[in-house]
Amino acid sequence: MGHRILALATAATLALAIPEASALGTGEVTRAELQALEAQLQAQMQAFAERLGRLEGENAELRAVVARRDAEIDSLKAQSGALQEQGAEAAGEIARVKGADWATRISFKGDLRVRGESIRTERVEGSGPDATVEEATDRNRMRYRARLSAEATVTERSKVVLGIASGNGDPRSTNQTFDDIGSGKGVRFDLAYADWAFAPGAHLVLGKHRQPFRRTGQSLFFDTDINPEGAAVTYERGMFFGSAYAWWLQEDYDPDPAGNNEDAHLLGAQGGIVFPLAGGETRLAAHYYDCGGCRHNSPFWSDGGPYGNTTVPKDTGSGTVQVLEYDYDVIVLSGQVNLALLGRPLLLWADWARNLASGVEYDTAYNLGAFLGSTSAPRSWEAGLMYQSMDKDAMFAQLIDADFAAGNTDGDGWLFRVGYAPVRNVVLNATYMSNSLNKDVAPVAGPGFETGRDLDYDRLQLDVNYRF
Repeated sequence: MGHRILALATAATLALAIPEASALGTGEVTRAELQALEAQLQAQMQAFAERLGRLEGENAELRAVVARRDAEIDSLKAQSGALQEQGAEAAGEIARVKGADWATRISFKGDLRVRGESIRTERVEGSGPDATVEEATDRNRMRYRARLSAEATVTERSKVVLGIASGNGDPRSTNQTFDDIGSGKGVRFDLAYADWAFAPGAHLVLGKHRQPFRRTGQSLFFDTDINPEGAAVTYERGMFFGSAYAWWLQEDYDPDPAGNNEDAHLLGAQGGIVFPLAGGETRLAAHYYDCGGCRHNSPFWSDGGPYGNTTVPKDTGSGTVQVLEYDYDVIVLSGQVNLALLGRPLLLWADWARNLASGVEYDTAYNLGAFLGSTSAPRSWEAGLMYQSMDKDAMFAQLIDADFAAGNTDGDGWLFRVGYAPVRNVVLNATYMSNSLNKDVAPVAGPGFETGRDLDYDRLQLDVNYRF
Protein backbone atom coordinates (compact mmCIF):
# COMPACT_ATOMS: atom_id res chain seq x y z
CA MET A 1 0.00 0.00 0.00
CA GLY A 2 2.86 2.42 0.74
CA HIS A 3 4.27 1.93 -2.75
CA ARG A 4 0.86 2.73 -4.31
CA ILE A 5 0.47 6.06 -2.37
CA LEU A 6 4.00 7.08 -3.40
CA ALA A 7 3.13 6.40 -7.02
CA LEU A 8 -0.06 8.50 -6.91
CA ALA A 9 1.79 11.42 -5.34
CA THR A 10 4.42 11.27 -8.00
CA ALA A 11 1.79 11.25 -10.71
CA ALA A 12 -0.02 14.29 -9.24
CA THR A 13 3.22 16.25 -9.11
CA LEU A 14 3.88 15.45 -12.75
CA ALA A 15 0.36 16.53 -13.66
CA LEU A 16 0.85 19.92 -12.08
CA ALA A 17 4.26 20.36 -13.59
CA ILE A 18 3.41 19.52 -17.16
CA PRO A 19 1.06 22.50 -17.80
CA GLU A 20 3.59 24.91 -16.44
CA ALA A 21 6.26 23.57 -18.70
CA SER A 22 3.94 23.82 -21.67
CA ALA A 23 3.00 27.33 -20.77
CA LEU A 24 6.54 28.40 -20.55
CA GLY A 25 7.26 26.86 -23.88
CA THR A 26 4.17 28.08 -25.84
CA GLY A 27 2.66 30.61 -23.60
CA GLU A 28 -0.73 28.82 -23.64
CA VAL A 29 -2.03 25.25 -23.03
CA THR A 30 -5.27 24.17 -24.62
CA ARG A 31 -7.86 22.09 -22.83
CA ALA A 32 -7.52 19.31 -25.37
CA GLU A 33 -3.80 19.02 -24.72
CA LEU A 34 -4.39 18.92 -21.01
CA GLN A 35 -6.97 16.18 -21.34
CA ALA A 36 -4.58 14.14 -23.52
CA LEU A 37 -1.83 14.51 -20.98
CA GLU A 38 -4.18 13.46 -18.18
CA ALA A 39 -5.31 10.39 -20.12
CA GLN A 40 -1.73 9.43 -20.84
CA LEU A 41 -0.79 9.92 -17.22
CA GLN A 42 -3.72 7.84 -16.02
CA ALA A 43 -2.78 5.00 -18.41
CA GLN A 44 0.79 5.06 -17.12
CA MET A 45 -0.44 5.11 -13.53
CA GLN A 46 -2.78 2.19 -14.24
CA ALA A 47 0.08 0.17 -15.80
CA PHE A 48 2.32 1.06 -12.88
CA ALA A 49 -0.39 0.03 -10.41
CA GLU A 50 -0.87 -3.28 -12.20
CA ARG A 51 2.88 -3.95 -12.11
CA LEU A 52 2.94 -3.16 -8.41
CA GLY A 53 0.08 -5.61 -7.90
CA ARG A 54 1.98 -8.33 -9.70
CA LEU A 55 5.11 -7.63 -7.65
CA GLU A 56 3.10 -7.82 -4.43
CA GLY A 57 1.67 -11.20 -5.59
CA GLU A 58 5.10 -12.50 -6.46
CA ASN A 59 6.38 -11.28 -3.11
CA ALA A 60 3.63 -13.21 -1.34
CA GLU A 61 4.50 -16.33 -3.29
CA LEU A 62 8.16 -15.92 -2.37
CA ARG A 63 7.22 -15.57 1.30
CA ALA A 64 5.20 -18.78 1.01
CA VAL A 65 8.14 -20.59 -0.64
CA VAL A 66 10.46 -19.35 2.10
CA ALA A 67 8.02 -20.60 4.69
CA ARG A 68 7.89 -24.00 3.02
CA ARG A 69 11.68 -24.13 2.83
CA ASP A 70 11.92 -23.26 6.53
CA ALA A 71 9.53 -26.10 7.30
CA GLU A 72 11.53 -28.45 5.09
CA ILE A 73 14.77 -27.42 6.82
CA ASP A 74 13.21 -28.13 10.19
CA SER A 75 12.04 -31.53 8.89
CA LEU A 76 15.50 -32.30 7.49
CA LYS A 77 17.08 -31.40 10.81
CA ALA A 78 14.77 -33.83 12.52
CA GLN A 79 15.51 -36.51 9.91
CA SER A 80 19.25 -35.87 10.25
CA GLY A 81 19.03 -36.55 13.95
CA ALA A 82 17.19 -39.81 13.26
CA LEU A 83 19.76 -40.76 10.62
CA GLN A 84 22.57 -40.10 13.05
CA GLU A 85 20.96 -42.47 15.49
CA GLN A 86 20.46 -45.05 12.73
CA GLY A 87 24.07 -44.53 11.62
CA ALA A 88 25.30 -45.26 15.12
CA GLU A 89 23.21 -48.44 15.17
CA ALA A 90 24.50 -49.42 11.70
CA ALA A 91 28.10 -48.82 12.81
CA GLY A 92 27.52 -51.20 15.66
CA GLU A 93 26.07 -53.78 13.28
CA ILE A 94 29.03 -53.36 10.90
CA ALA A 95 31.44 -53.84 13.76
CA ARG A 96 29.64 -57.03 14.71
CA VAL A 97 29.67 -58.21 11.07
CA LYS A 98 33.38 -57.50 10.78
CA GLY A 99 33.93 -59.44 13.95
CA ALA A 100 32.19 -62.43 12.32
CA ASP A 101 33.77 -61.93 8.88
CA TRP A 102 36.21 -64.79 9.51
CA ALA A 103 33.34 -67.23 9.05
CA THR A 104 32.90 -66.14 5.44
CA ARG A 105 36.59 -66.72 4.74
CA ILE A 106 36.75 -70.31 6.01
CA SER A 107 35.54 -73.42 4.20
CA PHE A 108 35.44 -76.99 5.48
CA LYS A 109 35.59 -80.38 3.81
CA GLY A 110 36.09 -83.92 4.94
CA ASP A 111 35.44 -87.59 4.38
CA LEU A 112 34.70 -90.79 6.25
CA ARG A 113 35.62 -94.26 5.00
CA VAL A 114 34.51 -97.50 6.64
CA ARG A 115 36.45 -100.57 5.48
CA GLY A 116 36.18 -104.30 5.87
CA GLU A 117 39.51 -106.01 5.16
CA SER A 118 40.76 -109.56 4.78
CA ILE A 119 44.47 -110.44 4.46
CA ARG A 120 46.12 -113.79 3.80
CA THR A 121 49.92 -114.20 3.73
CA GLU A 122 52.06 -117.27 3.23
CA ARG A 123 54.71 -117.80 5.86
CA VAL A 124 57.90 -119.80 6.22
CA GLU A 125 57.97 -122.53 8.83
CA GLY A 126 61.35 -123.85 9.94
CA SER A 127 64.74 -123.04 8.47
CA GLY A 128 67.39 -124.56 6.22
CA PRO A 129 66.54 -127.71 4.29
CA ASP A 130 63.51 -128.36 6.51
CA ALA A 131 61.88 -124.98 5.82
CA THR A 132 58.43 -125.03 4.24
CA VAL A 133 56.00 -122.38 3.06
CA GLU A 134 52.68 -122.60 4.87
CA GLU A 135 49.36 -120.79 4.66
CA ALA A 136 48.92 -118.14 7.30
CA THR A 137 45.76 -117.72 9.31
CA ASP A 138 43.49 -115.15 7.70
CA ARG A 139 43.39 -111.71 9.27
CA ASN A 140 39.99 -110.04 9.21
CA ARG A 141 39.38 -106.57 10.59
CA MET A 142 37.13 -103.52 10.37
CA ARG A 143 38.64 -100.07 10.10
CA TYR A 144 37.64 -96.47 9.57
CA ARG A 145 39.34 -93.32 8.30
CA ALA A 146 38.03 -89.88 9.23
CA ARG A 147 39.46 -86.59 7.96
CA LEU A 148 38.40 -82.97 8.36
CA SER A 149 40.18 -79.87 7.06
CA ALA A 150 39.56 -76.12 7.18
CA GLU A 151 40.84 -73.66 4.59
CA ALA A 152 41.07 -70.00 5.63
CA THR A 153 41.66 -67.13 3.21
CA VAL A 154 44.19 -64.80 4.83
CA THR A 155 44.82 -62.35 1.96
CA GLU A 156 43.89 -62.26 -1.70
CA ARG A 157 46.94 -64.42 -2.46
CA SER A 158 47.45 -66.52 0.63
CA LYS A 159 45.59 -69.12 2.64
CA VAL A 160 46.17 -71.42 5.60
CA VAL A 161 44.97 -75.03 5.75
CA LEU A 162 44.59 -77.04 8.94
CA GLY A 163 43.47 -80.66 8.97
CA ILE A 164 42.96 -83.44 11.47
CA ALA A 165 42.63 -87.17 10.84
CA SER A 166 42.21 -90.46 12.62
CA GLY A 167 45.14 -92.83 13.05
CA ASN A 168 47.95 -93.81 15.38
CA GLY A 169 50.65 -91.66 13.81
CA ASP A 170 51.70 -93.93 10.92
CA PRO A 171 52.69 -91.48 8.15
CA ARG A 172 51.32 -93.89 5.53
CA SER A 173 47.95 -94.57 7.12
CA THR A 174 45.09 -92.68 8.75
CA ASN A 175 43.16 -95.91 9.34
CA GLN A 176 41.96 -96.84 12.80
CA THR A 177 41.07 -100.46 13.60
CA PHE A 178 37.87 -101.36 15.45
CA ASP A 179 39.46 -102.66 18.65
CA ASP A 180 39.78 -102.38 22.43
CA ILE A 181 36.05 -102.76 23.11
CA GLY A 182 35.17 -99.54 21.30
CA SER A 183 37.63 -97.38 23.18
CA GLY A 184 38.35 -93.82 22.11
CA LYS A 185 40.70 -93.55 19.16
CA GLY A 186 43.50 -91.17 18.29
CA VAL A 187 43.26 -87.93 16.32
CA ARG A 188 46.32 -86.19 14.87
CA PHE A 189 47.27 -83.13 12.87
CA ASP A 190 47.20 -84.27 9.28
CA LEU A 191 47.69 -80.87 7.59
CA ALA A 192 49.13 -77.57 8.79
CA TYR A 193 50.46 -75.35 6.02
CA ALA A 194 50.39 -71.92 4.43
CA ASP A 195 50.00 -71.41 0.67
CA TRP A 196 51.11 -68.16 -0.97
CA ALA A 197 50.35 -67.53 -4.66
CA PHE A 198 53.36 -65.30 -5.27
CA ALA A 199 53.08 -65.21 -9.09
CA PRO A 200 50.59 -66.31 -11.76
CA GLY A 201 50.40 -70.11 -11.54
CA ALA A 202 53.12 -70.29 -8.86
CA HIS A 203 52.70 -71.17 -5.17
CA LEU A 204 54.99 -71.36 -2.15
CA VAL A 205 53.85 -73.90 0.44
CA LEU A 206 55.26 -74.13 3.98
CA GLY A 207 54.43 -76.63 6.71
CA LYS A 208 52.85 -80.08 6.76
CA HIS A 209 51.30 -80.08 3.31
CA ARG A 210 49.90 -82.27 0.57
CA GLN A 211 52.26 -83.90 -1.91
CA PRO A 212 53.28 -81.13 -4.32
CA PHE A 213 53.88 -83.33 -7.38
CA ARG A 214 51.37 -84.95 -9.72
CA ARG A 215 50.52 -88.60 -9.25
CA THR A 216 50.25 -90.70 -12.39
CA GLY A 217 46.92 -92.51 -12.75
CA GLN A 218 46.41 -94.87 -9.80
CA SER A 219 50.15 -95.45 -9.33
CA LEU A 220 51.26 -96.81 -5.95
CA PHE A 221 54.79 -95.39 -6.00
CA PHE A 222 53.70 -92.88 -3.33
CA ASP A 223 51.12 -93.50 -0.62
CA THR A 224 48.33 -90.92 -0.88
CA ASP A 225 48.04 -90.62 2.91
CA ILE A 226 51.54 -89.15 3.21
CA ASN A 227 51.48 -85.41 3.93
CA PRO A 228 55.15 -84.40 4.11
CA GLU A 229 56.68 -81.70 6.28
CA GLY A 230 58.81 -78.98 4.77
CA ALA A 231 58.58 -76.52 1.88
CA ALA A 232 57.56 -76.72 -1.76
CA VAL A 233 57.20 -74.49 -4.80
CA THR A 234 54.66 -75.49 -7.44
CA TYR A 235 53.97 -74.13 -10.91
CA GLU A 236 51.15 -74.79 -13.34
CA ARG A 237 50.37 -72.61 -16.35
CA GLY A 238 49.31 -73.54 -19.83
CA MET A 239 50.74 -76.87 -20.86
CA PHE A 240 53.56 -76.85 -18.28
CA PHE A 241 53.62 -77.92 -14.65
CA GLY A 242 56.33 -78.55 -12.10
CA SER A 243 57.36 -78.54 -8.47
CA ALA A 244 60.42 -78.52 -6.24
CA TYR A 245 60.43 -79.53 -2.60
CA ALA A 246 62.50 -80.04 0.53
CA TRP A 247 61.13 -82.36 3.22
CA TRP A 248 62.52 -83.10 6.67
CA LEU A 249 62.29 -86.81 7.55
CA GLN A 250 64.04 -87.12 10.87
CA GLU A 251 66.03 -84.99 13.28
CA ASP A 252 69.37 -86.66 13.94
CA TYR A 253 70.78 -84.95 17.02
CA ASP A 254 73.97 -86.09 18.68
CA PRO A 255 75.15 -83.92 21.60
CA ASP A 256 78.71 -85.03 20.93
CA PRO A 257 80.42 -82.24 18.90
CA ALA A 258 82.20 -84.95 16.92
CA GLY A 259 78.91 -86.70 16.14
CA ASN A 260 76.96 -86.64 12.90
CA ASN A 261 74.03 -84.26 13.14
CA GLU A 262 72.91 -84.43 9.51
CA ASP A 263 69.12 -84.65 9.52
CA ALA A 264 67.57 -87.14 7.11
CA HIS A 265 65.78 -85.18 4.41
CA LEU A 266 64.37 -85.48 0.90
CA LEU A 267 65.07 -83.05 -1.94
CA GLY A 268 63.13 -83.48 -5.15
CA ALA A 269 61.63 -81.92 -8.25
CA GLN A 270 59.13 -82.82 -10.95
CA GLY A 271 58.51 -81.25 -14.34
CA GLY A 272 56.06 -82.14 -17.07
CA ILE A 273 53.78 -81.15 -19.93
CA VAL A 274 50.11 -81.69 -20.76
CA PHE A 275 48.88 -81.71 -24.35
CA PRO A 276 45.94 -83.02 -26.43
CA LEU A 277 46.35 -86.32 -28.24
CA ALA A 278 43.91 -88.69 -29.97
CA GLY A 279 40.92 -86.69 -28.81
CA GLY A 280 42.03 -86.76 -25.17
CA GLU A 281 44.69 -85.40 -22.86
CA THR A 282 48.21 -86.76 -22.46
CA ARG A 283 50.57 -85.99 -19.60
CA LEU A 284 54.31 -86.73 -19.43
CA ALA A 285 56.51 -86.07 -16.41
CA ALA A 286 59.98 -86.62 -15.00
CA HIS A 287 60.53 -86.74 -11.25
CA TYR A 288 63.75 -87.02 -9.24
CA TYR A 289 64.38 -87.18 -5.51
CA ASP A 290 67.46 -87.63 -3.32
CA CYS A 291 67.19 -89.02 0.19
CA GLY A 292 69.93 -87.05 1.92
CA GLY A 293 71.33 -88.31 5.19
CA CYS A 294 69.59 -91.67 4.73
CA ARG A 295 72.51 -93.97 4.08
CA HIS A 296 73.89 -95.48 7.30
CA ASN A 297 70.94 -93.90 9.06
CA SER A 298 67.54 -95.22 10.14
CA PRO A 299 64.97 -92.63 9.02
CA PHE A 300 62.07 -94.95 9.82
CA TRP A 301 58.76 -94.27 11.46
CA SER A 302 59.23 -95.14 15.13
CA ASP A 303 56.78 -98.08 15.04
CA GLY A 304 57.88 -99.30 11.62
CA GLY A 305 60.97 -100.57 9.90
CA PRO A 306 62.77 -100.46 6.54
CA TYR A 307 59.74 -101.98 4.72
CA GLY A 308 61.92 -104.02 2.40
CA ASN A 309 64.91 -101.74 1.90
CA THR A 310 68.31 -103.34 2.53
CA THR A 311 69.77 -102.67 5.96
CA VAL A 312 73.06 -103.42 7.71
CA PRO A 313 73.91 -103.42 11.42
CA LYS A 314 75.54 -100.34 12.92
CA ASP A 315 77.20 -100.09 16.30
CA THR A 316 76.04 -96.93 18.06
CA GLY A 317 78.18 -97.43 21.15
CA SER A 318 75.12 -98.22 23.22
CA GLY A 319 73.94 -101.06 21.02
CA THR A 320 73.47 -102.23 17.46
CA VAL A 321 70.76 -100.85 15.17
CA GLN A 322 69.77 -101.59 11.60
CA VAL A 323 70.50 -98.75 9.16
CA LEU A 324 70.03 -98.29 5.42
CA GLU A 325 72.87 -99.70 3.35
CA TYR A 326 72.30 -97.50 0.28
CA ASP A 327 71.43 -94.00 -0.79
CA TYR A 328 68.17 -93.40 -2.64
CA ASP A 329 68.70 -91.17 -5.66
CA VAL A 330 65.55 -92.06 -7.56
CA ILE A 331 64.33 -90.97 -10.98
CA VAL A 332 60.72 -91.58 -11.99
CA LEU A 333 59.46 -91.27 -15.58
CA SER A 334 55.70 -91.38 -16.06
CA GLY A 335 52.96 -90.86 -18.58
CA GLN A 336 49.21 -91.08 -18.71
CA VAL A 337 46.55 -90.73 -21.39
CA ASN A 338 42.93 -89.73 -20.81
CA LEU A 339 40.62 -90.95 -23.57
CA ALA A 340 36.98 -91.95 -24.02
CA LEU A 341 35.72 -95.47 -24.67
CA LEU A 342 32.04 -96.38 -25.09
CA GLY A 343 31.12 -92.93 -23.87
CA ARG A 344 33.09 -93.35 -20.64
CA PRO A 345 36.47 -91.93 -19.56
CA LEU A 346 39.41 -94.26 -20.07
CA LEU A 347 42.65 -93.72 -18.15
CA LEU A 348 45.90 -95.45 -19.18
CA TRP A 349 49.18 -94.90 -17.37
CA ALA A 350 52.73 -96.17 -16.82
CA ASP A 351 55.44 -95.41 -14.26
CA TRP A 352 59.09 -96.43 -14.33
CA ALA A 353 61.65 -95.74 -11.60
CA ARG A 354 65.31 -96.51 -10.92
CA ASN A 355 67.58 -95.88 -7.98
CA LEU A 356 70.74 -94.32 -9.39
CA ALA A 357 72.79 -94.63 -6.18
CA SER A 358 76.02 -96.60 -6.43
CA GLY A 359 76.20 -100.22 -5.39
CA VAL A 360 72.47 -100.94 -5.62
CA GLU A 361 71.67 -104.33 -7.18
CA TYR A 362 67.85 -104.42 -7.06
CA ASP A 363 67.15 -100.95 -8.37
CA THR A 364 64.12 -100.85 -10.73
CA ALA A 365 60.36 -100.46 -10.34
CA TYR A 366 57.46 -100.04 -12.76
CA ASN A 367 53.69 -100.19 -12.95
CA LEU A 368 51.10 -100.25 -15.74
CA GLY A 369 47.40 -99.65 -15.36
CA ALA A 370 44.05 -98.95 -16.98
CA PHE A 371 40.79 -97.65 -15.53
CA LEU A 372 37.45 -97.32 -17.33
CA GLY A 373 34.65 -95.12 -16.02
CA SER A 374 34.42 -92.69 -13.12
CA THR A 375 32.40 -92.46 -9.89
CA SER A 376 32.14 -88.66 -9.98
CA ALA A 377 28.37 -88.65 -10.64
CA PRO A 378 25.38 -90.50 -9.11
CA ARG A 379 24.76 -94.01 -10.48
CA SER A 380 28.17 -94.11 -12.15
CA TRP A 381 30.81 -96.85 -11.99
CA GLU A 382 34.48 -97.54 -12.63
CA ALA A 383 36.65 -100.61 -13.01
CA GLY A 384 40.36 -101.09 -13.52
CA LEU A 385 43.48 -103.11 -13.01
CA MET A 386 47.17 -102.47 -12.44
CA TYR A 387 50.38 -104.47 -12.38
CA GLN A 388 53.33 -103.29 -10.31
CA SER A 389 56.82 -104.64 -9.71
CA MET A 390 59.26 -103.01 -7.30
CA ASP A 391 62.79 -104.18 -6.58
CA LYS A 392 64.08 -104.19 -3.04
CA ASP A 393 65.98 -100.89 -3.24
CA ALA A 394 64.31 -99.24 -6.22
CA MET A 395 62.59 -96.60 -4.06
CA PHE A 396 62.72 -95.23 -0.54
CA ALA A 397 60.21 -97.60 1.09
CA GLN A 398 58.89 -95.13 3.69
CA LEU A 399 56.99 -93.36 0.88
CA ILE A 400 55.41 -96.20 -1.11
CA ASP A 401 51.82 -97.44 -0.79
CA ALA A 402 51.17 -99.11 2.56
CA ASP A 403 48.75 -101.79 1.25
CA PHE A 404 50.23 -103.24 -1.92
CA ALA A 405 52.66 -106.12 -1.15
CA ALA A 406 52.10 -105.47 2.57
CA GLY A 407 53.58 -101.99 2.18
CA ASN A 408 57.03 -103.30 1.24
CA THR A 409 59.39 -103.05 -1.68
CA ASP A 410 60.67 -106.38 -3.02
CA GLY A 411 57.20 -107.32 -4.26
CA ASP A 412 55.08 -107.51 -7.38
CA GLY A 413 51.60 -108.45 -8.49
CA TRP A 414 48.16 -107.28 -9.57
CA LEU A 415 45.54 -104.92 -8.23
CA PHE A 416 41.87 -105.03 -9.31
CA ARG A 417 39.32 -102.40 -8.33
CA VAL A 418 35.65 -101.67 -9.02
CA GLY A 419 33.59 -98.77 -7.75
CA TYR A 420 29.99 -97.57 -7.82
CA ALA A 421 28.41 -94.27 -6.73
CA PRO A 422 24.72 -94.85 -5.81
CA VAL A 423 24.23 -91.16 -4.96
CA ARG A 424 26.36 -88.04 -5.01
CA ASN A 425 29.26 -88.01 -2.51
CA VAL A 426 28.90 -91.70 -1.64
CA VAL A 427 31.13 -94.31 -3.32
CA LEU A 428 31.34 -98.08 -2.82
CA ASN A 429 34.69 -99.70 -3.65
CA ALA A 430 36.06 -103.24 -3.79
CA THR A 431 39.83 -103.71 -4.17
CA TYR A 432 41.65 -107.01 -4.48
CA MET A 433 45.44 -107.37 -4.51
CA SER A 434 47.17 -110.56 -5.59
CA ASN A 435 50.86 -110.03 -4.82
CA SER A 436 54.14 -111.84 -4.26
CA LEU A 437 56.56 -110.89 -1.48
CA ASN A 438 60.33 -111.41 -1.40
CA LYS A 439 60.60 -111.54 -5.16
CA ASP A 440 64.30 -110.58 -5.12
CA VAL A 441 65.56 -112.21 -1.91
CA ALA A 442 64.51 -115.59 -0.52
CA PRO A 443 62.76 -115.41 2.86
CA VAL A 444 65.25 -117.89 4.34
CA ALA A 445 68.68 -119.08 3.23
CA GLY A 446 70.28 -122.48 3.51
CA PRO A 447 71.49 -125.39 1.42
CA GLY A 448 68.77 -127.56 -0.05
CA PHE A 449 66.01 -124.95 0.36
CA GLU A 450 63.83 -125.71 -2.69
CA THR A 451 60.37 -124.60 -1.63
CA GLY A 452 60.56 -121.33 -3.57
CA ARG A 453 61.43 -117.85 -2.53
CA ASP A 454 58.14 -116.03 -3.15
CA LEU A 455 55.39 -115.68 -0.56
CA ASP A 456 51.84 -115.17 -1.78
CA TYR A 457 50.03 -112.15 -0.38
CA ASP A 458 46.30 -111.56 -0.95
CA ARG A 459 44.33 -108.59 0.34
CA LEU A 460 40.63 -107.75 -0.12
CA GLN A 461 39.19 -104.37 0.86
CA LEU A 462 35.49 -103.39 0.82
CA ASP A 463 34.96 -99.67 1.35
CA VAL A 464 32.08 -97.26 1.85
CA ASN A 465 33.24 -93.67 1.28
CA TYR A 466 31.34 -90.54 2.36
CA ARG A 467 32.53 -87.10 1.27
CA PHE A 468 31.29 -83.73 2.43
